[in-house]
Amino acid sequence: MPPPLPTELPRWTDEFLWSKRAIGDPLADEVIATLLNENQKGEVDQIFQMLVRNRQFPNPAFDALPDPVKRIVEGYFVHTRQLPGYAEPFKLMIAADVFKQHGPKMLLILLCKSLPLCYTCWRGAKVLYQTGRLRVHDGSLDAFSRRLMETAQFVVDMLTQNNFEQDGTAIVATQKVRLMHAIIRYFAQQRNWDKDLYGIPINQQDLVGTLLSFGVVIIDGLDQLGISLTPEEREAYLHLWRVVGAMMGIDDDLLSEDETECRLLMNAILAQQSGPSTEGSELTEACIDLMRNRLIVGPLQRLSPSFVRFFVGDTYADMLNVAPNDDDNSFAMDAIQWFDRRVRNFDNHSLLIAALGRAFSHGMIGRILTYTNAAKSEQFYLPSALTDSWEDLAADFRIPPLEKIDDVIFYLDKVARHFKAQNNPMGLFAAVYRVVTQRVADGLKQGLFKNPVAMERLDVGFGNRYFEAVNRYFDGQKATAPWQVSFDAARQPVITNQHLFSAANAHITFDLPIVLADVFRGQDLAVVVDDFALMNQLFDDMYDQMNDNVGRIFRPFGRVLHLIEDRFKNLERSMMKQNRAYAWQVSTELHQTENEADRRAIVARIEAHSAALGLKVVHPPLLVRWLLKPIAEKEFGTPAQKVDVMLRTALLPSIR
Repeated sequence: MPPPLPTELPRWTDEFLWSKRAIGDPLADEVIATLLNENQKGEVDQIFQMLVRNRQFPNPAFDALPDPVKRIVEGYFVHTRQLPGYAEPFKLMIAADVFKQHGPKMLLILLCKSLPLCYTCWRGAKVLYQTGRLRVHDGSLDAFSRRLMETAQFVVDMLTQNNFEQDGTAIVATQKVRLMHAIIRYFAQQRNWDKDLYGIPINQQDLVGTLLSFGVVIIDGLDQLGISLTPEEREAYLHLWRVVGAMMGIDDDLLSEDETECRLLMNAILAQQSGPSTEGSELTEACIDLMRNRLIVGPLQRLSPSFVRFFVGDTYADMLNVAPNDDDNSFAMDAIQWFDRRVRNFDNHSLLIAALGRAFSHGMIGRILTYTNAAKSEQFYLPSALTDSWEDLAADFRIPPLEKIDDVIFYLDKVARHFKAQNNPMGLFAAVYRVVTQRVADGLKQGLFKNPVAMERLDVGFGNRYFEAVNRYFDGQKATAPWQVSFDAARQPVITNQHLFSAANAHITFDLPIVLADVFRGQDLAVVVDDFALMNQLFDDMYDQMNDNVGRIFRPFGRVLHLIEDRFKNLERSMMKQNRAYAWQVSTELHQTENEADRRAIVARIEAHSAALGLKVVHPPLLVRWLLKPIAEKEFGTPAQKVDVMLRTALLPSIR
């Protein structure tokens, strides 16, 4: 749990928070009130069903509404489709990428931490309980299981890449939920709702509390699993939920993307509103019931209550009547946490808790995908872009021989993210290589090359050489000598640049001359000299961004970069120029060789030469190694976080 913090800021006083319980969502409330004042109750019911069943706008289903009603509803959708002016698309992409990487664990935290903490706020829990009609005649919680899945669906919609584009799923989802909340507010108050005791149903305080549970509370839960997001990721993730808050009609004076402020506000709401209640207990029981009976199989089922208690802490767990750990469960969780602390002290990573959380959360995904809301004939929807990346850590794929540059980019991204999930620094080169290849692809599309077909063949052949080495690694076999040097470096305490340059050395001084000779065998190499130089220029233009990325990983370098930037880039270019010149020279020699025995001898020679260069990068002279050691120790974050920094470049415009 995060350390206790003060529960008030000057602008979020106790009195201020109470005042927010008297405010709903004026814009959405006015739409529903207008329809009902015109005696359109039947149409409101119809609209409610349309909102539940449909995920897009403009919506053909609205054509069935009477014209006056259709104008009001479509007017609302048009009026609320714009993002707030401060929304930053790049940050929204970063936040979506966080979910792409950690989504299963975040959905676990949603059920075990975010929602239970909301349910401790007994006034807000009242309306959730009543509108969910939790306990049907057979005593089951199926009705509320559907509501929980709808909440999870909302979170997925908000955090899926590109969903904030015009009329995207995220925008339409916020519009739908606002109207659904307005309908609930209207009818709840028609049924003897005690406004003095509970406030307006689904009021501003309830809304921002729920928003914070999707935002800063998820970050805290990831921290509990030993998953520390980078500062850029944390900022972007909270930025997304601030944007969502604005789209949901939450007052600006309740919204923030500052992590400390968000946590202070959540603590203030909990301090003011939390308490034991039947509603909160049964809502939490529904979460546990959903995990235990629908989403989890095997021995982990018994740990569902233990995970809730682990995430929210004993105080809130007791408030929600979460069953205390029985002897077996208590022993299991205590043993896990004890061993986890030993592992943390040994290697500064929460390996065991994270692994158990990963097993628990990844096990949910297949069952989430098969969950069907029978009452609405609606299946829970996870985009394939997410599910494809939520795969087991063991590589269950091999890269086939490729023919198109877009396929190379796809597999480079897949390999980089796989290595990231393994916390393997081999992902650093894959991430950079993905960006490099994207630049070449952009250049091909823009017609920058004189021989685009030949250059795509060269780039694809180049990629296939790398993938051959990666496939051998996946199969537990030795790679060619230069690549084996780079792969072995992944198990050694070397700095980011050593990982990058050892792999780049293998690819340029060994793979490149072989590919050049093979692709253009029987043709004149001179015809691609200009295109080869242009491709190298595209790479060179990336040094500003790549150095900035390394500066984020090793902060002292970032701080002094502006003082040495020109000299450092010149040094990088000089090194790469020498390697490319060598590659071109050897490729010419290979290209002109007709005897297979001579060819094999040349390949063996350049393999040995490239491996020797790689060893110099990984194992420099003792003095240099001594200088690099403190850098390796002070670099920011885990290998996974470093890979993530490199992948961020893939979100930036490639060619300006």
